[in-house]
Amino acid sequence: MKRSLTVVLATLMIATGCSIQNSSQTSTPDTRPLTGITPGVEGVFAAGGVMHPFASCSSFLAHVKRLAMERVGPYGLNGGYDVYPVTVDFAEMRAEDSAGSSSTAPAYSTTNVQVAGIDEPDLVKTDGERIFVVANGRLYWINVSTDVPTIATSIALDGWGQQLFLSGDTLLVMTSSGGYWGPMVETDVIGPYGYGNQRTVLQEVDVSTPQRMKVVRTLTLDGTTVSSRMTDGVARIVVQSNPVGFDWAYPEGNGIRAEREATEKNKKIISESTLENWVPWYVLDDQLRGTTSEGPLLDCSQIAYPDEFSGLSMLSVLSLDVESALAPTGGIGLLAVGQTVYASHDNLYVATSPWQWWDVDDAANDSRSVGTQIHQFDITDPRSARYVASGEVDGALHSQWALDEYQGVLRVVVTDESPWWRGSGVPETSVVTLEARGDTLVKIGSVGGLGKNEQVYSVRFIRDKGYVVTFRQVDPLYVIDLSDPRRPTVEGELKINGYSAYLHPIGENLILGVGQDATDEGRTTGTQLSVFDVSDPANPVRLSRLTFKDAYSDAEWDHHAFLWWPETDTAVLPLQRWSFDEAKGYDDSFSGAVVVHANAQAITSVGEIEHPSHKDQFCDDCRSWSEPIIRSLVIGDTLFTVSNTGIMATDMESLEMVEWLRF
Repeated sequence: MKRSLTVVLATLMIATGCSIQNSSQTSTPDTRPLTGITPGVEGVFAAGGVMHPFASCSSFLAHVKRLAMERVGPYGLNGGYDVYPVTVDFAEMRAEDSAGSSSTAPAYSTTNVQVAGIDEPDLVKTDGERIFVVANGRLYWINVSTDVPTIATSIALDGWGQQLFLSGDTLLVMTSSGGYWGPMVETDVIGPYGYGNQRTVLQEVDVSTPQRMKVVRTLTLDGTTVSSRMTDGVARIVVQSNPVGFDWAYPEGNGIRAEREATEKNKKIISESTLENWVPWYVLDDQLRGTTSEGPLLDCSQIAYPDEFSGLSMLSVLSLDVESALAPTGGIGLLAVGQTVYASHDNLYVATSPWQWWDVDDAANDSRSVGTQIHQFDITDPRSARYVASGEVDGALHSQWALDEYQGVLRVVVTDESPWWRGSGVPETSVVTLEARGDTLVKIGSVGGLGKNEQVYSVRFIRDKGYVVTFRQVDPLYVIDLSDPRRPTVEGELKINGYSAYLHPIGENLILGVGQDATDEGRTTGTQLSVFDVSDPANPVRLSRLTFKDAYSDAEWDHHAFLWWPETDTAVLPLQRWSFDEAKGYDDSFSGAVVVHANAQAITSVGEIEHPSHKDQFCDDCRSWSEPIIRSLVIGDTLFTVSNTGIMATDMESLEMVEWLRF
């Protein structure tokens, strides 16, 4: 097989005190340093590693021009910029016993994250007295400090798809738009590609009082947000950007001659390109002071490239103090893209599987065996990340959940055939353990044979155990003993109909699975919740289950939609159901949330919550319907559920409605 492209990313920002200077584009910046952003700290990119920093801006520009010249054609760079989809996630900065509740229960719930203490952006944020919601292009402040909640104020937001971080009296509102559409692989060409105007907009909002709620600063960046996390008020935001400002020539007519002429014109465009075509730009608007500053997001010394070509897009990492100015005073960028990122408290791992890289020359190769390269970085220095080692495992990752570090050993769940295509063999899943020896991640143990000819649906690591769910017709839940990482073993296996797409620890040796029930033939029939007892690794047992026929839940693929309230052993998750009774001649539909109690004794349905229905404004003959509930949270003894039409307060015990606030 072709080797997967080496993709590496140093992701910790550089603490600097440099102020941003105004900067503007120039036509010939080949040898001058980029201004406005403080250069990187020495040692961020270790000598001899797989990441190579640029000695100067002239060397950076020469490098990208050479790569672009080799790939440019009559329609630009392969019809686009040789960039690819990216999934980067820092959510796996996992505490020793994985995500779970703290010993001191808070008076309110927070965003359901994968690692306790590391916040993730979401549509809803609360501090127990205020709830902030983005819905339909507006930011709402709900006051919950009194007996009856009220909407204190709201402001309009630009764009769509906003996500929130809350720190003190500051909200960070993140909006990302535009971006990459393709590619689609055809017989002997790659195309078509598509691009919108890529923009990431970060807005600092003052939420000290309802009367003062307004945007005070706006930072606009080239590129789209691929991941962000916040710890102790510092948000780390990963942005992918493409080269900009290329007005490509296209063939004027048909035939080889027209294409050759267009290619030569495009080569000239590349040869005349400047740094500003390749390095992302920022604009910072300070609405309080009435000032605007702008400049390149990265200095050339803060950019590195990998051993093998990994695209001409740029991954940039920003670190912003949410309660301070949004000035991007330092950063690290890589001329590449990554697929999966995982971090422990000490190390950062970047994994790249080649499903999105396979060359068109391999289109006729039916076997398409896959491998995943993994690169390790030391992040114990708060100023920088240092390259440590690299290794490769056979197979592809299911998601970021497939990586986990415990007591200095990296555990990886891989399937030896990509989920994006099926070869001629019978795929199976393995758990592989690795540790750093010198500059190499060495495989020290493995156990295979999991889920032959099946797909991985969920993974969860909890201390020295791993839990893997695969599915095709039945759902084997495998328990992996990793207490001796050099000799991992499959201790137990539980086969049940259906599958769990999300696993959540709900107590010592208890796991709640959210997924789908299924027939013996593997046809899914509706939402299924299962409580598993894994106290005996050799004999995992499903203690109880609860099913909802013809239903599905967003919690299967969006863990932010899932709420676990340990004080009362309560889970809340959105649910939508639709079926048609031919005999009775009507449909049974529901769009809302279900509340269940789950513990070692039983899992029982407490009730359903549905927001007030409304009619489609574009359809007079249509029946009324309820907007899907997308989030839920607990404050004190009140359950709040959120949809795009409003927020409902419900008594936690009786599920009686306390108040309905329409947006």
